[in-house]
Amino acid sequence: MKRIIVAAISILMCFLLQTSVFDLFKLANTAPNVLLILVSSVAVMRGQKAGMLTGFFSGLLLDIFYGAWLGGFAFVYMFFGFVDGYFNRIYYSDDNFLPLIMIAVDDLVYGLVMYIVYGLLQNHLHFLFYLKSYILPEIVYTVAVGLVLYQIMLRVNDRLDRNRKESEDYV
Repeated sequence: MKRIIVAAISILMCFLLQTSVFDLFKLANTAPNVLLILVSSVAVMRGQKAGMLTGFFSGLLLDIFYGAWLGGFAFVYMFFGFVDGYFNRIYYSDDNFLPLIMIAVDDLVYGLVMYIVYGLLQNHLHFLFYLKSYILPEIVYTVAVGLVLYQIMLRVNDRLDRNRKESEDYV
């Protein structure tokens, strides 16, 4: 029950960070994708089911407030949670490299999907310009913010695991 409450609070806080705080602190005219950091980190730490649920509700929140149609972001974020959950098998909590690589790859795929949906279908054919101006700066900014946020999420996850083990020892 604690994990569900913490997940809901995390999704809400990351949504608020992404849409308000980091929107004010744009670098190179891009903001980091904080919800993608959350989904990728949860999926790598907890597995596919937790990653998909976190991705679905994160994407649904974005769909409700910013989506052109309901379910688009939810599907994309849930897909990232599903794929990143495969890497839970080779994940070690002291490894910071794997989650950051997953965040970078996910953000690259996210940028390409957004280019196809919002750019290419509207006849914007300047892919290299979009790549240099939007996708690559967002990847760098997202990974930099992911360095900090991943450490916070890792500590929260370790604390929840420790509390669960302690409560199991008393039973």
